[in-house]
Amino acid sequence: MRKKIFRQTALLSSLGILLVSVLLCGVWYRQLAARVRADLEVRTQMFVGDDFQSARDNLSLIGPEDMRVTVVAPDGAVLYDNMARPQEMEDHLGRKEIQEALVSGRGESHRFSDTLDTETYYCAVRLTDGSVLRMARTTGSIWRVFAGALPAVTAAILLFAAAGYFASGRLARRVVEPIGRVDLSGDPDVPYDELAPFARVITDQRRQIAAGSAELQERAGTIDAIMDNMTEGVVLLDRRGAILSVNKSAAAIFGARGPMGGRSDLELLRDLDFHRQIGRALEGQRGEMNFSRGGREYRALISPAAQTGVVVLLLDITERARAEKMRREFSANVSHELKTPLTSIYGSAEMLRAGVVQEDDRPLFYGKIMDEAARLLALIEDIILLSELDEGKTRQLKERVDLAAVARECAGALAQKAAEHGVTVEVAGTGAMTASRSLMYELFYNLMDNGIKYNRPGGRVWVEIVQTEEKTDITVSDTGIGISDADRDRIFERFYRADKSRSRQSGGTGLGLAIVRHIVLVHGGSIRLASRQGEGARFEITF
Repeated sequence: MRKKIFRQTALLSSLGILLVSVLLCGVWYRQLAARVRADLEVRTQMFVGDDFQSARDNLSLIGPEDMRVTVVAPDGAVLYDNMARPQEMEDHLGRKEIQEALVSGRGESHRFSDTLDTETYYCAVRLTDGSVLRMARTTGSIWRVFAGALPAVTAAILLFAAAGYFASGRLARRVVEPIGRVDLSGDPDVPYDELAPFARVITDQRRQIAAGSAELQERAGTIDAIMDNMTEGVVLLDRRGAILSVNKSAAAIFGARGPMGGRSDLELLRDLDFHRQIGRALEGQRGEMNFSRGGREYRALISPAAQTGVVVLLLDITERARAEKMRREFSANVSHELKTPLTSIYGSAEMLRAGVVQEDDRPLFYGKIMDEAARLLALIEDIILLSELDEGKTRQLKERVDLAAVARECAGALAQKAAEHGVTVEVAGTGAMTASRSLMYELFYNLMDNGIKYNRPGGRVWVEIVQTEEKTDITVSDTGIGISDADRDRIFERFYRADKSRSRQSGGTGLGLAIVRHIVLVHGGSIRLASRQGEGARFEITF
Protein backbone atom coordinates (compact mmCIF):
# COMPACT_ATOMS: atom_id res chain seq x y z
CA MET A 1 0.00 0.00 0.00
CA ARG A 2 2.84 2.33 0.88
CA LYS A 3 4.48 1.78 -2.50
CA LYS A 4 1.17 2.36 -4.26
CA ILE A 5 0.57 5.65 -2.45
CA PHE A 6 4.16 6.70 -3.15
CA ARG A 7 3.89 5.83 -6.85
CA GLN A 8 0.58 7.61 -7.28
CA THR A 9 1.72 10.70 -5.36
CA ALA A 10 5.01 10.85 -7.26
CA LEU A 11 3.19 10.38 -10.55
CA LEU A 12 0.68 13.11 -9.80
CA SER A 13 3.41 15.54 -8.67
CA SER A 14 5.47 14.76 -11.78
CA LEU A 15 2.47 15.24 -14.05
CA GLY A 16 1.64 18.49 -12.27
CA ILE A 17 5.19 19.81 -12.65
CA LEU A 18 5.30 18.76 -16.30
CA LEU A 19 1.92 20.34 -17.03
CA VAL A 20 2.87 23.62 -15.34
CA SER A 21 6.20 23.64 -17.18
CA VAL A 22 4.52 23.11 -20.53
CA LEU A 23 1.98 25.84 -19.82
CA LEU A 24 4.72 28.27 -18.75
CA CYS A 25 6.80 27.47 -21.82
CA GLY A 26 3.77 27.98 -24.02
CA VAL A 27 3.05 31.34 -22.45
CA TRP A 28 6.70 32.34 -22.79
CA TYR A 29 6.77 31.27 -26.43
CA ARG A 30 3.64 33.31 -27.14
CA GLN A 31 5.24 36.32 -25.48
CA LEU A 32 8.38 35.92 -27.60
CA ALA A 33 6.30 35.64 -30.78
CA ALA A 34 4.34 38.73 -29.81
CA ARG A 35 7.61 40.61 -29.26
CA VAL A 36 8.80 39.54 -32.72
CA ARG A 37 5.56 40.77 -34.36
CA ALA A 38 5.77 44.05 -32.41
CA ASP A 39 9.40 44.54 -33.45
CA LEU A 40 8.48 43.95 -37.12
CA GLU A 41 5.67 46.48 -36.90
CA VAL A 42 7.92 49.13 -35.32
CA ARG A 43 10.60 48.64 -37.95
CA THR A 44 8.20 48.77 -40.90
CA GLN A 45 6.63 51.96 -39.52
CA MET A 46 10.07 53.63 -39.86
CA PHE A 47 9.60 53.60 -43.64
CA VAL A 48 6.08 55.04 -43.81
CA GLY A 49 6.24 58.16 -45.99
CA ASP A 50 9.26 56.96 -47.98
CA ASP A 51 9.43 55.81 -51.57
CA PHE A 52 11.33 52.77 -52.81
CA GLN A 53 14.57 54.62 -53.31
CA SER A 54 14.53 56.32 -49.87
CA ALA A 55 13.66 53.07 -48.18
CA ARG A 56 16.49 51.27 -49.97
CA ASP A 57 18.99 53.86 -48.75
CA ASN A 58 17.84 53.40 -45.14
CA LEU A 59 17.84 49.59 -45.05
CA SER A 60 21.04 49.68 -43.01
CA LEU A 61 18.91 50.85 -40.05
CA ILE A 62 17.00 47.53 -39.91
CA GLY A 63 19.32 45.74 -37.50
CA PRO A 64 19.12 41.93 -37.02
CA GLU A 65 20.86 39.83 -39.60
CA ASP A 66 17.97 37.30 -39.72
CA MET A 67 15.53 40.02 -40.72
CA ARG A 68 14.40 39.58 -44.34
CA VAL A 69 13.46 42.65 -46.35
CA THR A 70 11.55 42.55 -49.61
CA VAL A 71 10.17 45.38 -51.79
CA VAL A 72 7.31 44.48 -54.14
CA ALA A 73 5.97 46.59 -56.99
CA PRO A 74 2.22 47.34 -57.22
CA ASP A 75 1.93 44.67 -59.95
CA GLY A 76 3.51 42.00 -57.70
CA ALA A 77 7.03 41.95 -59.18
CA VAL A 78 9.85 41.73 -56.63
CA LEU A 79 12.07 44.86 -56.80
CA TYR A 80 14.41 44.05 -53.92
CA ASP A 81 15.22 41.21 -51.50
CA ASN A 82 18.15 40.99 -49.11
CA MET A 83 18.27 37.18 -49.09
CA ALA A 84 17.49 36.24 -52.72
CA ARG A 85 17.83 37.48 -56.30
CA PRO A 86 14.69 39.47 -57.20
CA GLN A 87 14.65 38.35 -60.86
CA GLU A 88 14.48 34.69 -59.72
CA MET A 89 11.58 35.21 -57.33
CA GLU A 90 7.95 34.54 -58.27
CA ASP A 91 5.16 37.12 -58.39
CA HIS A 92 4.16 38.24 -54.85
CA LEU A 93 0.83 39.90 -55.63
CA GLY A 94 -1.09 36.93 -54.15
CA ARG A 95 0.53 37.22 -50.73
CA LYS A 96 -1.92 38.14 -47.99
CA GLU A 97 0.20 40.78 -46.37
CA ILE A 98 0.97 42.41 -49.81
CA GLN A 99 -2.73 42.61 -50.71
CA GLU A 100 -3.64 44.13 -47.33
CA ALA A 101 -0.84 46.73 -47.63
CA LEU A 102 -1.90 47.71 -51.17
CA VAL A 103 -5.50 48.22 -50.00
CA SER A 104 -5.15 49.66 -46.47
CA GLY A 105 -1.50 50.68 -46.30
CA ARG A 106 -0.52 47.96 -43.84
CA GLY A 107 -0.68 44.16 -43.76
CA GLU A 108 0.61 41.11 -41.80
CA SER A 109 0.51 37.32 -41.92
CA HIS A 110 2.04 34.12 -40.47
CA ARG A 111 2.79 31.10 -42.71
CA PHE A 112 5.38 28.63 -43.92
CA SER A 113 7.99 30.16 -46.27
CA ASP A 114 9.24 28.00 -49.13
CA THR A 115 12.24 30.30 -49.59
CA LEU A 116 13.32 30.24 -45.95
CA ASP A 117 11.94 26.69 -45.35
CA THR A 118 10.42 27.61 -41.95
CA GLU A 119 7.49 29.28 -40.24
CA THR A 120 7.73 33.04 -40.83
CA TYR A 121 6.05 36.23 -39.56
CA TYR A 122 5.43 38.96 -42.22
CA CYS A 123 4.69 42.70 -41.79
CA ALA A 124 4.26 45.05 -44.81
CA VAL A 125 3.64 48.82 -45.42
CA ARG A 126 2.82 50.71 -48.58
CA LEU A 127 5.41 53.27 -49.71
CA THR A 128 4.59 56.61 -51.28
CA ASP A 129 5.32 55.39 -54.79
CA GLY A 130 2.77 52.52 -54.41
CA SER A 131 5.34 49.79 -53.85
CA VAL A 132 5.21 47.65 -50.72
CA LEU A 133 8.06 47.12 -48.26
CA ARG A 134 7.80 43.82 -46.40
CA MET A 135 9.87 42.63 -43.44
CA ALA A 136 9.93 39.05 -42.15
CA ARG A 137 11.45 37.03 -39.31
CA THR A 138 11.38 33.26 -38.88
CA THR A 139 10.37 31.29 -35.80
CA GLY A 140 13.94 30.09 -35.71
CA SER A 141 14.93 33.34 -34.11
CA ILE A 142 12.30 32.75 -31.42
CA TRP A 143 13.49 29.23 -30.85
CA ARG A 144 17.10 30.40 -30.46
CA VAL A 145 16.04 32.68 -27.62
CA PHE A 146 13.92 29.90 -26.17
CA ALA A 147 16.71 27.33 -26.48
CA GLY A 148 19.10 29.63 -24.71
CA ALA A 149 16.93 29.56 -21.60
CA LEU A 150 16.15 25.84 -21.88
CA PRO A 151 18.97 24.61 -19.53
CA ALA A 152 17.70 26.85 -16.75
CA VAL A 153 14.13 25.70 -17.32
CA THR A 154 15.21 22.02 -17.32
CA ALA A 155 17.16 22.48 -14.11
CA ALA A 156 14.12 24.06 -12.44
CA ILE A 157 11.87 21.16 -13.57
CA LEU A 158 14.32 18.56 -12.25
CA LEU A 159 14.58 20.41 -8.94
CA PHE A 160 10.83 20.49 -8.52
CA ALA A 161 10.58 16.79 -9.53
CA ALA A 162 13.16 15.80 -6.90
CA ALA A 163 11.29 17.81 -4.27
CA GLY A 164 8.01 16.09 -5.27
CA TYR A 165 9.69 12.65 -5.13
CA PHE A 166 11.00 13.31 -1.60
CA ALA A 167 7.65 14.74 -0.43
CA SER A 168 5.79 11.74 -1.87
CA GLY A 169 7.94 9.33 0.14
CA ARG A 170 7.34 11.16 3.38
CA LEU A 171 3.60 11.46 2.70
CA ALA A 172 3.31 7.74 1.98
CA ARG A 173 5.02 6.84 5.26
CA ARG A 174 2.84 9.20 7.26
CA VAL A 175 -0.35 7.78 5.70
CA VAL A 176 0.49 4.08 5.90
CA GLU A 177 2.12 3.72 9.32
CA PRO A 178 -1.00 4.72 11.37
CA ILE A 179 -3.21 2.47 9.22
CA GLY A 180 -0.92 -0.51 9.81
CA ARG A 181 -1.41 -0.18 13.58
CA VAL A 182 -5.24 -0.33 13.44
CA ASP A 183 -6.82 -3.63 14.63
CA LEU A 184 -9.87 -4.52 12.49
CA SER A 185 -10.55 -7.94 14.00
CA GLY A 186 -13.26 -6.53 16.26
CA ASP A 187 -14.43 -3.05 17.04
CA PRO A 188 -11.72 -0.78 15.61
CA ASP A 189 -9.40 0.92 18.09
CA VAL A 190 -7.76 3.78 16.17
CA PRO A 191 -4.86 5.86 17.52
CA TYR A 192 -6.48 9.14 16.40
CA ASP A 193 -9.89 10.26 15.22
CA GLU A 194 -9.01 10.82 11.57
CA LEU A 195 -8.84 7.06 10.95
CA ALA A 196 -12.08 6.23 12.78
CA PRO A 197 -14.45 6.67 9.76
CA PHE A 198 -12.14 4.57 7.61
CA ALA A 199 -11.95 1.81 10.21
CA ARG A 200 -15.74 1.82 10.68
CA VAL A 201 -16.27 1.53 6.91
CA ILE A 202 -13.87 -1.43 6.72
CA THR A 203 -15.55 -3.14 9.68
CA ASP A 204 -19.05 -2.58 8.25
CA GLN A 205 -17.97 -3.90 4.87
CA ARG A 206 -16.47 -7.01 6.49
CA ARG A 207 -19.76 -7.67 8.25
CA GLN A 208 -21.75 -7.06 5.03
CA ILE A 209 -19.49 -9.44 3.14
CA ALA A 210 -20.00 -12.11 5.79
CA ALA A 211 -23.78 -11.61 5.68
CA GLY A 212 -23.79 -11.62 1.86
CA SER A 213 -21.72 -14.80 1.80
CA ALA A 214 -24.18 -16.51 4.14
CA GLU A 215 -27.11 -15.36 1.99
CA LEU A 216 -25.44 -16.64 -1.18
CA GLN A 217 -24.82 -20.00 0.47
CA GLU A 218 -28.48 -20.16 1.53
CA ARG A 219 -29.64 -19.30 -1.99
CA ALA A 220 -27.29 -21.86 -3.46
CA GLY A 221 -28.74 -24.45 -1.08
CA THR A 222 -32.29 -23.48 -2.08
CA ILE A 223 -31.47 -23.72 -5.78
CA ASP A 224 -29.81 -27.09 -5.28
CA ALA A 225 -32.86 -28.33 -3.36
CA ILE A 226 -35.20 -27.16 -6.14
CA MET A 227 -33.02 -28.71 -8.83
CA ASP A 228 -32.76 -32.02 -6.99
CA ASN A 229 -36.54 -32.21 -6.42
CA MET A 230 -37.56 -31.38 -9.99
CA THR A 231 -39.18 -34.19 -11.91
CA GLU A 232 -37.68 -32.73 -15.08
CA GLY A 233 -34.03 -33.33 -15.79
CA VAL A 234 -31.72 -30.28 -15.94
CA VAL A 235 -28.16 -30.22 -17.28
CA LEU A 236 -25.94 -27.10 -17.24
CA LEU A 237 -22.88 -26.80 -19.49
CA ASP A 238 -20.23 -24.09 -19.68
CA ARG A 239 -19.16 -22.10 -22.76
CA ARG A 240 -16.73 -24.87 -23.74
CA GLY A 241 -19.49 -27.50 -23.70
CA ALA A 242 -18.22 -29.13 -20.49
CA ILE A 243 -20.81 -30.26 -17.91
CA LEU A 244 -21.25 -27.95 -14.90
CA SER A 245 -24.05 -29.73 -13.04
CA VAL A 246 -26.62 -32.51 -13.47
CA ASN A 247 -29.67 -32.75 -11.21
CA LYS A 248 -30.94 -36.04 -9.79
CA SER A 249 -33.67 -36.50 -12.42
CA ALA A 250 -31.21 -36.00 -15.28
CA ALA A 251 -28.70 -38.35 -13.65
CA ALA A 252 -31.44 -40.99 -13.33
CA ILE A 253 -32.50 -40.52 -16.96
CA PHE A 254 -28.96 -40.91 -18.30
CA GLY A 255 -27.86 -43.45 -15.71
CA ALA A 256 -24.97 -41.16 -14.70
CA ARG A 257 -22.83 -42.23 -11.79
CA GLY A 258 -20.36 -40.17 -9.83
CA PRO A 259 -19.44 -36.52 -10.36
CA MET A 260 -20.05 -35.30 -13.93
CA GLY A 261 -18.42 -31.86 -13.64
CA GLY A 262 -16.01 -31.13 -16.46
CA ARG A 263 -17.07 -34.13 -18.59
CA SER A 264 -18.32 -34.04 -22.18
CA ASP A 265 -22.00 -34.18 -23.10
CA LEU A 266 -21.27 -37.41 -25.01
CA GLU A 267 -20.71 -39.12 -21.66
CA LEU A 268 -24.38 -38.44 -20.88
CA LEU A 269 -25.89 -39.37 -24.23
CA ARG A 270 -23.83 -40.91 -27.01
CA ASP A 271 -25.84 -39.30 -29.76
CA LEU A 272 -24.25 -37.15 -32.49
CA ASP A 273 -27.49 -35.19 -33.00
CA PHE A 274 -27.49 -34.30 -29.29
CA HIS A 275 -23.83 -33.24 -29.53
CA ARG A 276 -24.55 -31.07 -32.59
CA GLN A 277 -27.53 -29.45 -30.84
CA ILE A 278 -25.24 -28.54 -27.92
CA GLY A 279 -22.77 -26.99 -30.39
CA ARG A 280 -25.50 -24.89 -32.03
CA ALA A 281 -26.74 -23.74 -28.59
CA LEU A 282 -23.21 -22.52 -27.79
CA GLU A 283 -23.55 -20.37 -30.94
CA GLY A 284 -26.85 -18.88 -29.67
CA GLN A 285 -29.38 -21.19 -31.39
CA ARG A 286 -32.23 -23.00 -29.64
CA GLY A 287 -32.94 -26.62 -30.44
CA GLU A 288 -34.88 -29.68 -29.38
CA MET A 289 -34.81 -33.40 -30.01
CA ASN A 290 -36.45 -36.63 -28.88
CA PHE A 291 -34.64 -39.70 -27.64
CA SER A 292 -35.38 -43.02 -25.95
CA ARG A 293 -33.85 -44.18 -22.70
CA GLY A 294 -34.76 -47.11 -20.49
CA GLY A 295 -37.93 -47.84 -22.43
CA ARG A 296 -39.24 -44.28 -22.06
CA GLU A 297 -39.46 -41.32 -24.44
CA TYR A 298 -37.87 -37.96 -23.61
CA ARG A 299 -37.70 -34.53 -25.24
CA ALA A 300 -34.56 -32.44 -24.75
CA LEU A 301 -35.02 -28.64 -24.93
CA ILE A 302 -31.55 -27.17 -25.54
CA SER A 303 -31.18 -23.41 -25.03
CA PRO A 304 -28.25 -20.97 -24.73
CA ALA A 305 -27.75 -19.51 -21.24
CA ALA A 306 -26.41 -15.94 -21.18
CA GLN A 307 -24.11 -16.26 -18.17
CA THR A 308 -23.46 -19.99 -18.17
CA GLY A 309 -23.29 -21.59 -21.57
CA VAL A 310 -26.09 -24.07 -22.30
CA VAL A 311 -29.06 -25.38 -20.31
CA VAL A 312 -30.73 -28.67 -21.25
CA LEU A 313 -34.27 -29.39 -19.97
CA LEU A 314 -35.38 -33.03 -20.18
CA LEU A 315 -39.14 -33.76 -20.33
CA ASP A 316 -40.69 -37.21 -20.01
CA ILE A 317 -43.08 -37.47 -22.98
CA THR A 318 -43.74 -41.18 -22.72
CA GLU A 319 -47.44 -40.78 -22.03
CA ARG A 320 -47.78 -38.06 -24.62
CA ALA A 321 -46.03 -40.23 -27.20
CA ARG A 322 -48.22 -43.14 -26.24
CA ALA A 323 -51.34 -40.98 -26.59
CA GLU A 324 -50.15 -39.73 -29.96
CA LYS A 325 -49.56 -43.30 -31.08
CA MET A 326 -53.05 -44.27 -29.91
CA ARG A 327 -54.51 -41.30 -31.77
CA ARG A 328 -52.80 -42.36 -34.99
CA GLU A 329 -53.93 -45.94 -34.51
CA PHE A 330 -57.45 -44.74 -33.72
CA SER A 331 -57.57 -42.68 -36.91
CA ALA A 332 -56.32 -45.62 -38.95
CA ASN A 333 -58.82 -47.99 -37.28
CA VAL A 334 -61.72 -45.56 -37.80
CA SER A 335 -60.88 -45.35 -41.50
CA HIS A 336 -60.72 -49.12 -41.75
CA GLU A 337 -63.88 -49.77 -39.73
CA LEU A 338 -65.87 -47.22 -41.74
CA LYS A 339 -64.57 -48.50 -45.06
CA THR A 340 -65.57 -52.13 -44.44
CA PRO A 341 -69.41 -51.68 -44.17
CA LEU A 342 -69.38 -48.96 -46.83
CA THR A 343 -67.61 -51.30 -49.23
CA SER A 344 -70.17 -54.00 -48.53
CA ILE A 345 -73.07 -51.57 -48.99
CA TYR A 346 -71.58 -50.20 -52.22
CA GLY A 347 -70.97 -53.68 -53.64
CA SER A 348 -74.50 -54.89 -52.88
CA ALA A 349 -76.07 -51.75 -54.28
CA GLU A 350 -73.92 -51.96 -57.44
CA MET A 351 -75.01 -55.58 -58.06
CA LEU A 352 -78.66 -54.64 -57.57
CA ARG A 353 -78.36 -51.71 -59.96
CA ALA A 354 -76.64 -53.88 -62.58
CA GLY A 355 -79.53 -56.36 -62.46
CA VAL A 356 -77.32 -59.35 -61.87
CA VAL A 357 -79.24 -60.35 -58.72
CA GLN A 358 -82.14 -62.68 -59.19
CA GLU A 359 -85.49 -61.57 -57.90
CA ASP A 360 -85.57 -64.26 -55.19
CA ASP A 361 -82.13 -63.11 -53.88
CA ARG A 362 -82.95 -59.43 -53.72
CA PRO A 363 -84.35 -59.52 -50.15
CA LEU A 364 -81.05 -61.07 -49.05
CA PHE A 365 -79.09 -58.19 -50.58
CA TYR A 366 -81.50 -55.59 -49.13
CA GLY A 367 -81.08 -57.18 -45.73
CA LYS A 368 -77.28 -57.12 -46.07
CA ILE A 369 -77.36 -53.43 -46.96
CA MET A 370 -79.57 -52.65 -43.97
CA ASP A 371 -77.39 -54.68 -41.59
CA GLU A 372 -74.20 -52.96 -42.78
CA ALA A 373 -75.89 -49.56 -42.59
CA ALA A 374 -77.02 -50.28 -39.02
CA ARG A 375 -73.48 -51.38 -38.17
CA LEU A 376 -72.15 -48.18 -39.71
CA LEU A 377 -74.59 -46.02 -37.73
CA ALA A 378 -73.68 -47.81 -34.49
CA LEU A 379 -69.98 -47.28 -35.21
CA ILE A 380 -70.48 -43.58 -35.89
CA GLU A 381 -72.54 -43.16 -32.72
CA ASP A 382 -69.82 -44.88 -30.66
CA ILE A 383 -67.09 -42.72 -32.22
CA ILE A 384 -69.06 -39.54 -31.47
CA LEU A 385 -69.68 -40.63 -27.87
CA LEU A 386 -66.02 -41.53 -27.38
CA SER A 387 -64.90 -38.19 -28.83
CA GLU A 388 -67.25 -36.34 -26.47
CA LEU A 389 -65.82 -38.24 -23.51
CA ASP A 390 -62.25 -37.48 -24.66
CA GLU A 391 -62.97 -33.77 -24.96
CA GLY A 392 -64.79 -33.59 -21.65
CA LYS A 393 -68.09 -32.78 -23.32
CA THR A 394 -69.95 -35.05 -20.94
CA ARG A 395 -73.61 -34.96 -20.34
CA GLN A 396 -75.15 -33.47 -17.22
CA LEU A 397 -74.00 -35.38 -14.13
CA LYS A 398 -76.38 -33.87 -11.58
CA GLU A 399 -79.19 -36.35 -12.07
CA ARG A 400 -79.93 -38.91 -9.32
CA VAL A 401 -79.80 -42.26 -11.12
CA ASP A 402 -81.33 -45.54 -9.86
CA LEU A 403 -78.60 -47.95 -11.02
CA ALA A 404 -80.70 -51.12 -10.60
CA ALA A 405 -83.52 -49.62 -12.67
CA VAL A 406 -81.13 -48.68 -15.47
CA ALA A 407 -79.59 -52.19 -15.42
CA ARG A 408 -83.04 -53.82 -15.64
CA GLU A 409 -83.97 -51.51 -18.52
CA CYS A 410 -80.83 -52.66 -20.41
CA ALA A 411 -81.68 -56.28 -19.62
CA GLY A 412 -85.13 -55.76 -21.14
CA ALA A 413 -83.65 -54.17 -24.26
CA LEU A 414 -81.28 -57.14 -24.68
CA ALA A 415 -83.87 -59.83 -23.82
CA GLN A 416 -84.47 -60.89 -27.41
CA LYS A 417 -80.73 -61.05 -28.17
CA ALA A 418 -80.13 -63.04 -24.99
CA ALA A 419 -82.89 -65.48 -25.96
CA GLU A 420 -81.37 -65.95 -29.41
CA HIS A 421 -78.00 -66.87 -27.79
CA GLY A 422 -79.61 -68.99 -25.08
CA VAL A 423 -78.27 -66.75 -22.32
CA THR A 424 -80.01 -65.73 -19.08
CA VAL A 425 -79.58 -62.11 -17.80
CA GLU A 426 -80.06 -61.32 -14.08
CA VAL A 427 -79.86 -58.08 -12.06
CA ALA A 428 -79.48 -58.05 -8.27
CA GLY A 429 -78.95 -55.42 -5.63
CA THR A 430 -79.86 -51.75 -5.30
CA GLY A 431 -78.03 -48.42 -5.45
CA ALA A 432 -78.29 -44.83 -6.60
CA MET A 433 -75.74 -42.10 -7.44
CA THR A 434 -75.46 -38.66 -9.03
CA ALA A 435 -74.56 -39.37 -12.63
CA SER A 436 -75.56 -39.08 -16.28
CA ARG A 437 -78.41 -41.55 -16.82
CA SER A 438 -77.66 -41.90 -20.54
CA LEU A 439 -73.98 -42.68 -19.89
CA MET A 440 -74.82 -45.21 -17.17
CA TYR A 441 -77.23 -46.84 -19.65
CA GLU A 442 -74.33 -47.06 -22.14
CA LEU A 443 -72.13 -48.63 -19.45
CA PHE A 444 -74.59 -51.38 -18.47
CA TYR A 445 -75.66 -51.99 -22.07
CA ASN A 446 -72.10 -52.49 -23.41
CA LEU A 447 -71.01 -54.78 -20.56
CA MET A 448 -74.19 -56.90 -20.70
CA ASP A 449 -74.08 -57.01 -24.52
CA ASN A 450 -70.47 -58.28 -24.41
CA GLY A 451 -71.48 -60.92 -21.84
CA ILE A 452 -74.24 -62.15 -24.18
CA LYS A 453 -72.17 -62.11 -27.42
CA TYR A 454 -69.21 -63.99 -25.99
CA ASN A 455 -71.19 -66.52 -23.93
CA ARG A 456 -72.12 -70.15 -24.43
CA PRO A 457 -75.62 -71.53 -25.03
CA GLY A 458 -77.19 -72.01 -21.60
CA GLY A 459 -74.86 -69.47 -20.05
CA ARG A 460 -75.76 -66.52 -17.86
CA VAL A 461 -74.93 -62.85 -17.34
CA TRP A 462 -75.55 -61.31 -13.97
CA VAL A 463 -75.23 -57.81 -12.55
CA GLU A 464 -74.66 -57.12 -8.85
CA ILE A 465 -74.99 -53.67 -7.28
CA VAL A 466 -73.74 -53.15 -3.72
CA GLN A 467 -73.83 -49.70 -2.13
CA THR A 468 -72.39 -48.54 1.21
CA GLU A 469 -71.93 -45.13 2.79
CA GLU A 470 -68.40 -44.86 1.32
CA LYS A 471 -68.76 -46.35 -2.18
CA THR A 472 -70.85 -48.07 -4.82
CA ASP A 473 -69.69 -51.37 -6.35
CA ILE A 474 -71.03 -52.70 -9.67
CA THR A 475 -70.05 -56.16 -10.88
CA VAL A 476 -70.95 -57.57 -14.31
CA SER A 477 -70.07 -61.26 -14.72
CA ASP A 478 -70.62 -63.88 -17.38
CA THR A 479 -69.97 -67.57 -18.02
CA GLY A 480 -68.56 -66.98 -21.51
CA ILE A 481 -65.36 -67.83 -23.30
CA GLY A 482 -63.21 -65.55 -21.13
CA ILE A 483 -60.20 -63.44 -22.07
CA SER A 484 -56.63 -64.66 -22.43
CA ASP A 485 -53.69 -63.19 -20.50
CA ALA A 486 -52.29 -61.71 -23.74
CA ASP A 487 -55.52 -59.81 -24.45
CA ARG A 488 -56.34 -58.73 -20.90
CA ASP A 489 -53.99 -55.70 -20.87
CA ARG A 490 -55.35 -54.35 -24.17
CA ILE A 491 -59.05 -55.11 -23.81
CA PHE A 492 -59.93 -51.44 -23.08
CA GLU A 493 -58.09 -50.13 -26.15
CA ARG A 494 -60.13 -48.70 -28.99
CA PHE A 495 -60.98 -51.13 -31.81
CA TYR A 496 -59.17 -53.95 -30.03
CA ARG A 497 -60.98 -57.30 -30.34
CA ALA A 498 -59.89 -60.43 -28.50
CA ASP A 499 -61.88 -62.66 -30.93
CA LYS A 500 -61.95 -60.62 -34.15
CA SER A 501 -63.96 -63.00 -36.29
CA ARG A 502 -66.66 -63.54 -33.68
CA SER A 503 -66.82 -59.85 -32.88
CA ARG A 504 -67.45 -58.89 -36.48
CA GLN A 505 -70.09 -61.59 -36.90
CA SER A 506 -71.90 -60.32 -33.83
CA GLY A 507 -71.86 -56.73 -35.08
CA GLY A 508 -69.44 -55.28 -32.53
CA THR A 509 -67.65 -51.99 -33.22
CA GLY A 510 -64.60 -52.63 -31.04
CA LEU A 511 -65.30 -49.46 -29.01
CA GLY A 512 -67.68 -50.76 -26.32
CA LEU A 513 -65.16 -51.40 -23.55
CA ALA A 514 -63.20 -48.22 -24.39
CA ILE A 515 -66.47 -46.28 -23.92
CA VAL A 516 -67.16 -48.12 -20.63
CA ARG A 517 -63.70 -47.20 -19.31
CA HIS A 518 -64.17 -43.52 -20.21
CA ILE A 519 -67.62 -43.40 -18.59
CA VAL A 520 -66.18 -44.84 -15.38
CA LEU A 521 -63.33 -42.28 -15.39
CA VAL A 522 -65.71 -39.38 -16.08
CA HIS A 523 -67.69 -40.33 -12.95
CA GLY A 524 -64.50 -40.59 -10.88
CA GLY A 525 -64.52 -44.38 -10.64
CA SER A 526 -62.22 -47.28 -11.42
CA ILE A 527 -62.69 -50.48 -13.40
CA ARG A 528 -60.88 -53.82 -13.16
CA LEU A 529 -61.12 -57.00 -15.23
CA ALA A 530 -60.81 -60.48 -13.75
CA SER A 531 -60.91 -63.22 -16.36
CA ARG A 532 -59.40 -66.46 -17.56
CA GLN A 533 -59.77 -67.98 -20.95
CA GLY A 534 -62.65 -70.48 -20.96
CA GLU A 535 -63.87 -69.43 -17.49
CA GLY A 536 -65.87 -66.27 -18.23
CA ALA A 537 -65.16 -62.63 -17.40
CA ARG A 538 -65.85 -60.38 -14.41
CA PHE A 539 -65.84 -56.55 -14.63
CA GLU A 540 -65.57 -54.84 -11.23
CA ILE A 541 -66.47 -51.11 -11.11
CA THR A 542 -66.17 -48.89 -8.03
CA PHE A 543 -67.54 -45.32 -7.63
